[in-house]
Amino acid sequence: MNVDRIQIVRDADNKNDYILYLMCTSFRLHNNHSLEHALEFVHATKKDLRVVLYREPEENERNNEFFRHGVENAEEVLAPITNHVYRFDAWNEELEEVIANAYHVVKDRGYLNAEKAFERKVHALSDEYDVGLSIVESDVFVPVRIASQKEEYAASTIRKKIMSRLEEFHDPVNTTLEWFRGEEDALGVLQDFILEKLDHYVDRNDPSKDYTSGLSPYLKYGFISPLTIHDEVVYFEGESTESFIEELIVRRELAYNFIYYNDKYDQFDGITYDWAYKTMNQHLMDEREHLYTKDDYINFRTHDPYFNAAMKEMVHLGKMHGYMRMYWAKKIIEWSRTYKEAYETAITLNNYYFLDGNTPNGYTGVAWCFGKHDRAWPERPIFGKLRYMNANGLKRKFDIEEYVKKIERLVNQ
Repeated sequence: MNVDRIQIVRDADNKNDYILYLMCTSFRLHNNHSLEHALEFVHATKKDLRVVLYREPEENERNNEFFRHGVENAEEVLAPITNHVYRFDAWNEELEEVIANAYHVVKDRGYLNAEKAFERKVHALSDEYDVGLSIVESDVFVPVRIASQKEEYAASTIRKKIMSRLEEFHDPVNTTLEWFRGEEDALGVLQDFILEKLDHYVDRNDPSKDYTSGLSPYLKYGFISPLTIHDEVVYFEGESTESFIEELIVRRELAYNFIYYNDKYDQFDGITYDWAYKTMNQHLMDEREHLYTKDDYINFRTHDPYFNAAMKEMVHLGKMHGYMRMYWAKKIIEWSRTYKEAYETAITLNNYYFLDGNTPNGYTGVAWCFGKHDRAWPERPIFGKLRYMNANGLKRKFDIEEYVKKIERLVNQ
């Protein structure tokens, strides 16, 4: 394992008798560098291992059920290395006690603000009780702090920084343990993608077809490592493989860079660039032909059948084709009274309905529709210099009517 994945926050200064692994984002046993680091402490100190599974519940019970299914066999598969598995969904006195009585704590690195707030609580507690603390990055290929020390402007500014270090951080971690349910499911989805879709990945933007990987929910919950995915697809040469690796590593880790270095990633006034705010301010009073509310969206009451189909995919299935996610957010911009209202509506829907919502990729995808990681385009009403998308573009590029029919079939099964 590359030691640059590990940040030793403080050394232990106590006589406690166990190593504690706080599993917060990497809910898997394979290619889990945090677990490997914890086991290294176990071997070096001859102390016992204890494991905490910590994840705060989401508003949408569908998402919570997806996560619970993925870790339902945790005690069983962890039994060979520990008899102590705790589950917490909130910070409380019992969790504090488990942390305070550890010799050394190993924690997955968090990126979202809520995850960083949890990390600060753990850090403060470790200081108070002289508990050792390590933070390990296992959910990105190249650790965010290593790839860049600042918020990057676009994919073009971070691509070389990441791709030049792939070999250095190609450090798979093997284990003889069984898998979490979520890991098994993720590997099944990955194999189906490789066998049935990878050759066609260059056509992934076509909503009428199903050539996307479907892996984003499993990446969200840490059921699979990007390293595992990379190692399974890299041997298939071709344009599709190159395009997929670009999305898996460069684009995904650009999103993590944005979230990690920008504390205002979830606030409208902090998500994009000066030119984008300037053009939005200039067009704030432009006439909007249609104005819709969040209630209109979730009840499929817009005049646009393609947007309505995308919303049905979101509400009923917890997902949306990637290209339609861009179109969806652009239409919300067009149909809202203000850009701030549009942003808040898009983020609320994104985080509630999507299985892969409330992630660096989700926040970055919405911010992209407001100019983040993009460039200025020719001026037009409402959008100003923001990139514009319309229904005619869908009709010109794709068999968009087939997408509508496909969604109707899926939601009525």
